[in-house]
Order: sequence, then C-alpha cells, then structure tokens
Amino acid sequence: MLRSFLFVPAKRHMLSKIKTFGADAYIIDLEDSIEIENKEKALNQTEIFLDEYSNNSQFFVRLNKESYDNEVKRLVRFSNVGFMLPKFDNIDFYDAFAHIWKERTVIAIIETPIGIVNIKKIANCKWINIMAFGAEDYTSITNMDNRPELLMYQKSRLVTYAKAYGKYVLDTPCFCLDDENTAIEEFKMAARMGFDGKLAITPKHIEYINKIFNLGKNNHEDIIEIINRFEKTGEAVQVIDGKVYENMHINKLKKQLDL
Repeated sequence: MLRSFLFVPAKRHMLSKIKTFGADAYIIDLEDSIEIENKEKALNQTEIFLDEYSNNSQFFVRLNKESYDNEVKRLVRFSNVGFMLPKFDNIDFYDAFAHIWKERTVIAIIETPIGIVNIKKIANCKWINIMAFGAEDYTSITNMDNRPELLMYQKSRLVTYAKAYGKYVLDTPCFCLDDENTAIEEFKMAARMGFDGKLAITPKHIEYINKIFNLGKNNHEDIIEIINRFEKTGEAVQVIDGKVYENMHINKLKKQLDL
C-alpha cells in the first residue's frame, strides 16, 4: 500500500538520509528543487544513488520536461525505477518513449489548466499508472491562492477520471510546514475525496499521511479476514463486525491488498 510519496532533492546530502524518512515511496527530484546550473550534477548524483539502491521499487525520479529525453536515456538502465512526468498536459509530448513507460510505473502530475481540461485523455492513456495533482504550479499559472477549498473542482475532476479509468491518484503536497493541525485536516480531506495517497515535501508529514491513508483504518490481516468471512457464506449482503458489506466493498478491499 503506497500512501506517502516524498519528494527528495537529488542532492547528495539529502539522498544519504533517504532511509530515515519513513515514506512508502520516494520521488528523487531533478526538477523544481534543483537550480538550473546544478541539473547535470543532480543527474549524476541520482545515478550514483541508484547504482546502490536500484533494486528497490519504491523509487521514482521526477524528470525535467525540457530535458526528459536525455535524463531517461541515462536512467533507463535502472529497471525497477519509476518516473514522474511533470506538467503533464499532452500525451503526445511524452509518447516517443512509450516503449519505456510501458515497462515502468509512471506518475503523470497534472499542474496546468490544459492538463485539467485534457484529463480524460490523460486518464485513458495505457502507460500511465498513477495520476497526481500539483497545486503549486497550477495556482501560480492561474493566479489563484493555493488553498484546498479553492481547488475542489480540479481535485474532484482528477479523482473522478482517475477512478473511471482505473488509475491510482495522489493529492498535491501540503505546504503548511509549521501548522500541524491544518496539515492533518488537509490530509483527511484528501482521503475523504477519494485520493489514494498524498505527495509530500517534508518528512514531518509522512507519519500523518500514512495513518490517515492506512487501508481505511483496517490493517492487512483485518482485510483478509473480512474477505474470507464474506466469501464463506456466499450471501450478497452481510454484516461483519457491525458494518454492512456488499460485493463492491469486497472488491475494493481486494484492490487495496494488491497495492
């Protein structure tokens, strides 16, 4: 179950700490957190890091839209590493590398108005596995305040199409770095809206995200027991531990076990 996806700048001192952060997945960032003059150095550091940890499937690399082709050619040798494609608003822009994307786990992060408009086509793309919302760039482009209550339309649209086409979907990072209560409320809202997990920019948020998105408050063993009890009787509607379960609920629990 992947609930928390932590951005980690592709800098040696940050990558060296990655094991201590406790996230379910890590997105090594070559984009926003790296200065233009340090892009090549960051790519080199990423290769050095992945030479040691490439067997771990919990790593993704966020590429730069302007130079993603060169970056992919350098990183494709790490067969278990996934990719985050930034400012994703047009499938054709990235489609030249579809033969590579099909063999990886790909996160398309929607960060522009065009991306929201084209969300159906993006969700229908066969080589995209995960969809995510990037509110910081989106609100900068649209001159909006980056507040969850102002982005309900964009988030609801993303969740609706992601679920319709069977994609995993992640909410934007929370930028309330020093306001714990506000951050927790944002995480709870994302879970209630149907997001499967959340992006993060600080390790301080990981514990809260993991708890809030923790298999609907059921652990792995609890889910298996519920499924077994439901299937044993064969009845279409059952009450298990005070809750009503139908086939659709059991199918959702089975899907959670596969994540």
